[in-house]
Amino acid sequence: MLRSFTSRMVGAAQRTNSAVTASAVRLFSATSTATQATPTSSTASPSTPSSELSLLRNQLRYYAVAEIKNRPYLITKNDIIVLDRLKDVKLGDVIELNQIKELGSKDYAIQGAPYVSSEYYSIKATVIEQPKGKIVETFKKKRRKHFQRRYHIKPLHTLLRVSELEVKA
Repeated sequence: MLRSFTSRMVGAAQRTNSAVTASAVRLFSATSTATQATPTSSTASPSTPSSELSLLRNQLRYYAVAEIKNRPYLITKNDIIVLDRLKDVKLGDVIELNQIKELGSKDYAIQGAPYVSSEYYSIKATVIEQPKGKIVETFKKKRRKHFQRRYHIKPLHTLLRVSELEVKA
């Protein structure tokens, strides 16, 4: 019984692998003919950071994917960001966000590897509040030992308002 089950599994795996390779070959051949049909002349505009920035600069609104405390946040101007407590800031402090993974607009985007260079943008946020969150209950139990505990905590947050998000020329 076990031998027939494993042979069926192997047969199914071989069928799926052959289907994947056949579709990959079709996809590859379609892309290879498309690349051959495209002319490779020097009339195509070169991709330089200044030309990409000028295209992005002409847009009305921008967004950025900022990494704060190792978590990504999608931000725009005047957004309020709720994040875990930042211990070393006070109310009214202005923070400059410099770990930006992506900077873009509706039509264009610049992605960093891993971050976009800080000479291309200026993003500042202001600390507006440091409240406590809602009560979070944690329940722990051990079976058959008559052990039950309920822990209640109020997590601390920091609220930031994005005051400036500009793309430098």
